[in-house]
Amino acid sequence: MPGFLFHGKLCPMKQKTLREDAHSREAETCCKRPRLARECAKAHSFSREDGAMDSENANKSKKKKTSNIIQICIGVLAVVLAALIIVMMGIVSSIQGTARVVNYAGLVRGKTQRIIKLEISGQPEDGMIQDIEAFVDGLRNGNGELGLVRLDDGAFQSKMQELEEYFAALHYEILRVREVGYENTEIIDKSERFFEICDEATGLAEAYSQRKASSLTVIEKYITIDIIVLMLLIGYEFIKAVRFAAMNRALQKKVYLDKATGLPNKNKCEELLDDPEPAAENVGVCSFDLNNLRRINNSMGHEAGDAYIRRFAVCLRASMPAEQFVGRDGGDEFIAVTHGLDEEAMRECLTHVREAMTEESKGYPDMPLSYAVGYALASDFPGSTMRELFSFADKNMYINKNHVKREEAAAEKRLDFHLLKLLNRYGRNFSDCLYCDAHMDTYRALRASADFFLASDGSYSGAAEQIAAERVARADRAHIRQSLQVSELSGKLQAEGDLLELQYDTNGQGLYSRLTLIPVDWDEEGKLHHFLLAFETIRKSSEGRADAKEQLTLYYEQLKQSILENDSYVDALLDLSDMIYTVNLTKDILEKSVVLNGKDEECRELFMDYPLPCSYRDYCSEYMKMVTQETLGSYRLADDPAKLLKRFEAGEKHISVEYCIQEEDGTICWVQKTVLMTQTIVFDTELSCEMPVVHAIILLQDTSQMHARDEQEHARLQAAFDEMRTANRAKTDFLSRMSHDIRTPLNGIIGLLKIDEAHFDDKEMLMENHRKMQVAAGHLLSLINDVLQMSKLEEGKIILAHDYISLAEMTHDIVSIIIERAVDAGIQWEYDKRKAEIPYPYIYGSQLHLRQIFLNIYGNCIKYNHPGGKISTRVEAQDVRDGWCVYRWTISDTGVGMSQEFLDHIFDPFVQEKNDARSVYQGTGLGMTIVKGLIEQMHGTIEVTSEVGIGTTFVVEIPFEIAPPPEEFPVKEAAPSGDIHGLKLLLAEDNELNADIAETLLTDAGAHVTIVENGKKALDCFEAAPPGTFDAILMDVMMPVMDGLAATRAIRAIPRADARQIPILAMTANAFEEDARQCLAAGMNVHLAKPLQMDKVVAALMECCGKKRDL
Repeated sequence: MPGFLFHGKLCPMKQKTLREDAHSREAETCCKRPRLARECAKAHSFSREDGAMDSENANKSKKKKTSNIIQICIGVLAVVLAALIIVMMGIVSSIQGTARVVNYAGLVRGKTQRIIKLEISGQPEDGMIQDIEAFVDGLRNGNGELGLVRLDDGAFQSKMQELEEYFAALHYEILRVREVGYENTEIIDKSERFFEICDEATGLAEAYSQRKASSLTVIEKYITIDIIVLMLLIGYEFIKAVRFAAMNRALQKKVYLDKATGLPNKNKCEELLDDPEPAAENVGVCSFDLNNLRRINNSMGHEAGDAYIRRFAVCLRASMPAEQFVGRDGGDEFIAVTHGLDEEAMRECLTHVREAMTEESKGYPDMPLSYAVGYALASDFPGSTMRELFSFADKNMYINKNHVKREEAAAEKRLDFHLLKLLNRYGRNFSDCLYCDAHMDTYRALRASADFFLASDGSYSGAAEQIAAERVARADRAHIRQSLQVSELSGKLQAEGDLLELQYDTNGQGLYSRLTLIPVDWDEEGKLHHFLLAFETIRKSSEGRADAKEQLTLYYEQLKQSILENDSYVDALLDLSDMIYTVNLTKDILEKSVVLNGKDEECRELFMDYPLPCSYRDYCSEYMKMVTQETLGSYRLADDPAKLLKRFEAGEKHISVEYCIQEEDGTICWVQKTVLMTQTIVFDTELSCEMPVVHAIILLQDTSQMHARDEQEHARLQAAFDEMRTANRAKTDFLSRMSHDIRTPLNGIIGLLKIDEAHFDDKEMLMENHRKMQVAAGHLLSLINDVLQMSKLEEGKIILAHDYISLAEMTHDIVSIIIERAVDAGIQWEYDKRKAEIPYPYIYGSQLHLRQIFLNIYGNCIKYNHPGGKISTRVEAQDVRDGWCVYRWTISDTGVGMSQEFLDHIFDPFVQEKNDARSVYQGTGLGMTIVKGLIEQMHGTIEVTSEVGIGTTFVVEIPFEIAPPPEEFPVKEAAPSGDIHGLKLLLAEDNELNADIAETLLTDAGAHVTIVENGKKALDCFEAAPPGTFDAILMDVMMPVMDGLAATRAIRAIPRADARQIPILAMTANAFEEDARQCLAAGMNVHLAKPLQMDKVVAALMECCGKKRDL
């Protein structure tokens, strides 16, 4: 069964031989097997890891030292805690003794008071006096019987001595009371003093107790801190112990578990295999090895390879019995150890595995699981260890792998042959070809020349990027890169027969390259699955065609490639040619002809129907009647055996010619004839000797398709050349007109300046000259705007505004601009506006661009009209639906009209009807191009009809979104009025002349101006100035160091209130709508286009700063 080798029963002799050789050949096997080679590589890598191991050992030593320190700290803290507890117990005991002292001090006072009362009343109490003496002595020196402690306090001891002495004096007075009566003694006064001393002693005892209590509080804090630190250290050690335990469990698990597959890893496998005891008789070992992993890693990346390994591991584990061991021995090798399976059961088990792998691969048709397996049973090798059994299974696996690879290579070769047949249907000049998988993003080289720059297989997206980066000129790179995207190809290669050709320039002179993409198949959803990417080099003209030797070299390169792609030399010849026949040149005999299998029957017409065998000279003479006169000379180079033999004797063994034949229906067919000559020695029976005989193999190939393609390429190149030449001529004419149109007003401005210098005192003349210079400067600005507008249109960068437009107001504005020119030219103006036909007078649109459209059209109507002529306009609504209305403008003049030839090119750039009769300020030839581009961007149309001498009519249709009447909009606040007197302005302008002009104009208007040279200085100046220093900032956009947009963003980001509120006005020569939007998006308030008009600057400043000035 394909895919693995079942190791059957071996004869006893064979078993003995295998056992004897197992140990002696194991070293050699290890060297040959990649898996063991990787183990050797790991062993050699240990020396490079010594430094890392030393560092790791140092870290472990440091951690161990830290742990020892922590344990010592825990012991010391425990000892300190015990000492603090002992001290605390002593203090508590002392405090308790002090409390008894306080109580007995009070008792002394109370008993003394009682004794005094009894003595005065004549009731002597000597026993109580003795008790008091004992109490006083106990309070002073301590008394165990009474539970009194001696207080180590000097003040208390002094007071107790005084108390003892005073009690002795009081005792004396008591004795006198008994003798003379209390009236004749000082017992009352002395008792009062005694009582005071008792109170003082009690207070001192209490103070002493309070001090002891404070000490106890401190001790308690120390104990608390000690306990907290001790608990933290113990907790840290506990957590560390728990972590170590978890790490040990995880490490123990990792030691025997492969993370990628979830199977037991190499360590577990080696542990099983290293068992020195002979394997049990019912044990078997299977060795599995994946195929094609290297190709998957190279073409799809290692993540795909890892996924491939996981798929195999999961499927293998699921398909093997649960009680059997399955592990990963490293890389793409797996081991299974079975128990209780005999040979038949082992075969059934592996068959089940094969079926499970086949079923799993159905979900991955582009990456099926392919593997080889071998097994060995202990019953076949008695006394063998597990390692020896694995060695036997591994050998069988490699035998099986050779069978599997041979079958896969044969299947791949059959597929390649089919693909090359498909490729050859589209041409024979493909030097290289890739077979690509759109789903897997992979490719492999189907055909590759010696100097092909791509690897044999890899990622398709990577190859596409390499093609664009290394082979394609910069100008074509983006197009080729985009066109080679799979998403693009899926949209263009949707059916059999679809073909995509991508052409790009190379550095070779007279050459360019072409990529041809041919679809092969599609998936169930109809998406492109496989396709061919073929490479081809094309000559740019027939004059640069290769000579005969170069053609022959190319032929043999193709022949060599065909030989590599086919099973035999004959197949190569047949695949390359449409017809082949053999000729005995020595005897002038055309022997036989062969039409290739699968070739069109029309190929028979390449070989004239002629009875064989026959004379080759006669055949060529008859065939020559079909050859066209123009190619007859080429044909006759190989039509005579004598000529061919002469060439052969001169050393030429191959000749290639090309000629045309005209078939019976008049069709012209190009034929390439290649003659391959060889010499053999034959024994001539008539002469009874050996004779040299020269044979020729003549190949005929229909090259009409290649010639047709060459002609198409030539026509395409010629058309491109003509188009380029026309464009260059138009641009040359444009530059010439631009030079004239720019120089004319410039000459006027310079001349007027000279006149002003000579007539400086003539104010009236100065004002008139000033007005003329303004007109000339305005015309120069319009020229520049036209060129820039055209550039924007070509690049698709025009952004249309969404303005609220009143058709009446817009028409009034246009008429007010154009009517003066019409009157000056003596042209009558008619405007026919029927209110009934304008149901929606308010619309949304780009007012600036609409005005530009109609001013251009009316400008042409005036320019190409004559005095007394007429311009008429009619506007009407055409179609109203879904909130949109199509308006049509019909504009007619009675001017000179246009010829039909020019009318066909009226919208081409740089084109004008008459370049020889130009007015002073003639345009650039871009006006109507801009008009058409803008109208088309608005999804409208423009049509022009004209007749020479009668006039021209323009019909413009543009759809607009209908807008509500103005009463539905809130009334806008009126713009503030006034001047800019007193405003403090920061001006950022890098051009010194522009800065001087702006400063002069603004200063004359009463503003105070601070000038900086770039955006960075504007940012620094504003940031350094106190809030409120500037009322507004005038910011140029294009400046060195930091441009105006970046400076505005930086200013707005400053954490100050005025930074977010200060008006910033853009001053830039970028005057289009999209430029204004960029400025507003950066945080600017107003966009002012250069050249600046002072009234607009003042109005903008007043609008931005008016409220601030009112405050």
